[in-house]
Amino acid sequence: MTVGIAVATERSPRLLARLWGSPYLLLSGAAFLWASNFVVGRLMSSGLPPISLGFWRWALASPLVLPLAWPHLRRDLPALRRHWPVLLLLATTGLAGSNLLAYLGLATIPATTALMVQSALPVAILLFGLIAFRERPSGRQIGATVLSILGVGAIVGFAGSTPSTSWIGLACVVGAMIAQALYASLLRLRPGIHATSFLFATITLAAVVTAPLQLRWGVPLPLHHPQALAAVVFIAAGPSIAAFFLFNRGVELLGAGRASIFFYLMPVFGSLLAVPFLGERLGLGPLLGFTLIGAGFVMVLTGRNPRRDAPGANA
Repeated sequence: MTVGIAVATERSPRLLARLWGSPYLLLSGAAFLWASNFVVGRLMSSGLPPISLGFWRWALASPLVLPLAWPHLRRDLPALRRHWPVLLLLATTGLAGSNLLAYLGLATIPATTALMVQSALPVAILLFGLIAFRERPSGRQIGATVLSILGVGAIVGFAGSTPSTSWIGLACVVGAMIAQALYASLLRLRPGIHATSFLFATITLAAVVTAPLQLRWGVPLPLHHPQALAAVVFIAAGPSIAAFFLFNRGVELLGAGRASIFFYLMPVFGSLLAVPFLGERLGLGPLLGFTLIGAGFVMVLTGRNPRRDAPGANA
């Protein structure tokens, strides 16, 4: 028995090291956690204001990740001070902005529709790479862009024709997708600091960015409501901490372009969760849109692998 425990203990670090070096598993896990964030956000749309959900997830996540980041913060403090504008931009786009817009949209549109819009993230990342970093897209990437734009148009068009769907909600979800794509594209500017220092800094800045909105329109942490509190804690620990750890590491291993294809898994995971937990159904519009976007995904996937982007961080 003692030998068995010793062998298992010895294998555990090796297993964790292998998982930390497996980008496909890391990025799939991030996609699943972010998909669950949309489902929980939809569940909470009638119980906790979007602004408060967007604030409390970061306010709780910051102290949770601090013990992990503490051993590295002293060494990384000069770099954090030097690169604070980049960190603030990343925190505002990919953390505070994208999630707040998503929660606002989920108050009026189904989670499955919001997740279908998110499936256009890879194409948006390619476009930002072209605009910001002059990465010339291939013919396949251009074709994928056209198909994805048509796909998002189908999703938004069919959803917008439903009386119960708000155009403002759809615009918020599209804005969330654009903000998340900008974050993924700009990750290559991330300073060369430890992964936990980077995550703590961006999460804390996200809490600071959303604090004025919380003070003006938010509500206190729902300590009196166990289910709502559990949902906020889950979002803080899972989609806020674990998912960004997994995604940032995946981008480090594969680059933003190749890592972005895993966003196509979000509608799949989200649908598997939303249908049983929210009672939602996939209509013609989302299915048509996802088919078009999926066709664009296949075009990119079967073409030449894009160049690996180095985000410049050590994990």
